[in-house]
Amino acid sequence: MKIILINNTMNIVIKFLISLILFIFGINLFSKALGNLYQKKIKLILEKYTKTPLKGIIFGTILTAIIQSSTITTISTVSLVNSNLLTFHNSLGIMMGANLGTCITSFIISLLNLKESNNLLIFLNPNNYIPLILVIGLILRFKGKKNKSEVLLGFGLFMLGLLMIGKSLEPIKEYAWFKNLLSSFNNPIIGVLTGLVATTLIQSSSATIAILQTLSETTKLTYYTTTPIIMGENIGTCLTTLVASINTSKNAKKVAVSHLLYNLIGTIIFLIIFYLAKLFNLEFLTNSVNSFKIALIHTLFNFFSILIFYPFLHKLEKLINYLVR
Repeated sequence: MKIILINNTMNIVIKFLISLILFIFGINLFSKALGNLYQKKIKLILEKYTKTPLKGIIFGTILTAIIQSSTITTISTVSLVNSNLLTFHNSLGIMMGANLGTCITSFIISLLNLKESNNLLIFLNPNNYIPLILVIGLILRFKGKKNKSEVLLGFGLFMLGLLMIGKSLEPIKEYAWFKNLLSSFNNPIIGVLTGLVATTLIQSSSATIAILQTLSETTKLTYYTTTPIIMGENIGTCLTTLVASINTSKNAKKVAVSHLLYNLIGTIIFLIIFYLAKLFNLEFLTNSVNSFKIALIHTLFNFFSILIFYPFLHKLEKLINYLVR
């Protein structure tokens, strides 16, 4: 019996890892291809239209929502600051906007979970168009349009990977060890650390959120268990930017450090609010969440982080200038 259980678990793990690799490969291919297509335009926008923090937030949000990668936005920002094409002051808004813009991915993922009972909304489910997207991508590849081909192939593969993740995780909800794992998330600190470690290891905040959204469709997850994981995911996504800032100028390093501190301080603030909500026994914390609600939590967390930090951007800038000399 134990041997069968181990074999079944290993089978689930292997299928999950293959699906995760396909998802991450697809979203990276999509982001890089889109970046290659519009690299000059992206730099032009960042150089010309981020003269104030508010403009930086708006363009950082829009840009990241389009290219589906906060990493590309933040690394591009580090690169521009390193080349003295952008000031550290103007980079702060872009960094904040990048966090908000990346939330669009979680809403796309929530569309994948639309059921047939949703009538006309089922046509919004991207799963229905995966084969068509991949075929068009291959046709463009044969025609020599590499970047346009990779945009479609990357988008199709990341959706296919997500679909496979969902199917690979379906049997896991019946296992006792998985139920015990979920119960450990009742400690918000463990939830934050889980989100941080998961995102750091797989180097994709979108993948962490996608896994959480997929689990919510087959397993009972609550606001109490999912919100801290989302907080931790925001911190984990900062590693790539920190690595990209190695061997760069002092101002470029400031961008990476500001990205980390912004997410770290934001998480601490919301974790305190979270504990206060628990102290007052707010009932909504025990309510079940689904894919869409997780996308909403992700967005609201980043939106309210901007509202909290925006009046104090000059304070954050002074702190970074003090820390990075």
